[in-house]
Amino acid sequence: MVGFYLLRSKADKEMVRQPIVTEADLEDGITITDIHYTQDDPEKGMQWVLDAEKVKFSPDRTYFSFRTFHLKLFPKDRAPFELSGQRGDYNKATGQINLSGDIKGFSARGYRIYSERLLYNHDEGFLETDEFVRITGPFFTVAGKGLYFDLEREHLRMRSGVTTTITGKLKI
Repeated sequence: MVGFYLLRSKADKEMVRQPIVTEADLEDGITITDIHYTQDDPEKGMQWVLDAEKVKFSPDRTYFSFRTFHLKLFPKDRAPFELSGQRGDYNKATGQINLSGDIKGFSARGYRIYSERLLYNHDEGFLETDEFVRITGPFFTVAGKGLYFDLEREHLRMRSGVTTTITGKLKI
């Protein structure tokens, strides 16, 4: 049983690191510039909007890759969360968006997140990475390796090497 969970855990970590779409998948696809793409899922209560300078679709339109993007996530009954960066891939079948390249995110509540890579799972409503992450808020900074952030529940978990710095006065 322990071996099964260890192997599964290793496979999950590898999924985060590997790109969803490769250039070979997109060779014969369509390229569009300055795209505005909206994905709405009322059943799951999650919507997102992507603006990108360049998008290349696979021939069957189940994958697309994009460059220089701004992604706005709208969790149900929560404040929007925005991300920007250099590259991304979206797989319609899995509902996953793999983001990379100087990722910067921010919320309406004043929180900011910085990383080189993030995976957004639309179906489950979470952000995840195994890379280094820095999060700043109104009165603190947290940095460490690995992140799991449930957007709907606003639950955050960092995996290792976590350092927290309090930058303001705490009211207890």
